[in-house]
Formats: sequence, C-alpha cells, structure tokens
Amino acid sequence: MSSNNLFFSYRTNSHKVNKYYNKYYENNENNENNENINKSPPTNKNKWIILLTMAVNVNKENEYRKWLYKTQLLNWLSNTNYYIYVVESTGVSLDITHERLRFFSLELPKIASSSQSESASILHVLNNIKDDPNFIECTHILKVTGRYFLQNIDSVLNRCVDNLDVYLQHHYNHTTRWQNTEYFGIRKNLFKTFLLRVINEGLIEHKFYEFISKNRLTFMRIGPFKNNVARGGDKRIIRYL
Repeated sequence: MSSNNLFFSYRTNSHKVNKYYNKYYENNENNENNENINKSPPTNKNKWIILLTMAVNVNKENEYRKWLYKTQLLNWLSNTNYYIYVVESTGVSLDITHERLRFFSLELPKIASSSQSESASILHVLNNIKDDPNFIECTHILKVTGRYFLQNIDSVLNRCVDNLDVYLQHHYNHTTRWQNTEYFGIRKNLFKTFLLRVINEGLIEHKFYEFISKNRLTFMRIGPFKNNVARGGDKRIIRYL
C-alpha cells in the first residue's frame, strides 16, 4: 500500500471492514484547498433514504426507458424497506404510488451536460423535501441512477462502517481523477454543496473525485453489484457496478 494512504480496520458485528482515509486520493497535509464544508456530528448508526434519478424523454427511447424505470422502481419498493424519492427530469410520470414513495417530475431547461441536469433535478427534490420527516431523520442519502437496482443493498448498507462521509463504487481512475457515480452514498449535509459544485462547473465524475479529495472526506467502497442493464449514453454494460 502506498505511503500516501492511511489504512484503518474496523470490526462491527464480527464483520471486518477496511476503510481508507481520503489521503488515498491525494497527499495534501495542509489541505489548502479545503472548502470548509459543514460536517454533521457523528451518530450511532447511519439512517438511509434512497434517491433515484430518471429521464424518460431522451433520444427517442421513451417507451423503453419508461418500462425500465418502472421495473426498477418496483424492485426498489418490493425488495427494500427504504423510503424512496424519485426525480424525473423530462416531465413524465410513471403512475406508481406507494406509502414509501415520493415522486417528483419536472421539465428542466436545456443545461450544458447531463451531469448538470441531474444535479439540478436532485437539488430541486432536496429543496422540496426539507420538511419531510423521513428526510429530516436520515443521516445519509444513497443516490442511484434509476435504470439500476442494487441487489441486496439492505444488507450491504447494514454492514457498512457508520458515520463516514461518502460510500463509493469500486470504479475509479486516479490518473484521470474520475470516480464513477452510477450510485454513491453521501452524508446528507454534504449533498447540496457538492451538487452546486457540479451545476456550476461540470462533469459529476471529476467533481466528485475532487470534492472527496479536497475536503479530506472519509469513505469506504461498497458493492460491486451484478448488473445486466446498459448505460444510457454509450450503451456499455458494466457487469459489476
């Protein structure tokens, strides 16, 4: 292991979990670029909500996307116990109701990139649920691109080390400073600051890597999860998300 990494080992419920501190990203002892973000005090146990992002009316794939999003949303509702918040950013409803579901549909104006559009739609939801009791009570938000369902996510999150800032995919690239964002978990109080950075500056994968690095965030990696659904842009299938 590189000397730039601080390595810790945690044991929770007889389950050993390895955690890297953010120096895994870059060795900056003085942290001159720290954004002075507001971190919440530690809690005893993470409390999660799920936030799914969707865009039905894209590239003449309306019917397929609508079918896929409906299928995956029903998977989330049937196979987890979490409260689910959905934002659809092209003005389309999926006509699904559930006691654990809140669905938001809006039509966003043209924005430079899909990253910025997704971040703006999430920010819209966060502003609209700020008084929601389940949002108030949660400590962390798991953001997932709506075309994916993460099998056994309940047990994965239950085994996580608590009180970390972010929970990441295993797909990343230090050379290009890139962190995949098909899904990620983030401390609730950090989310808006990160989204505003993406809206103002661009590509979410680069900005997420930078956000973690500059702010020396604590993290662990979760997954991978088996997958057979292609990405929306390049149609590539990542077999293990």
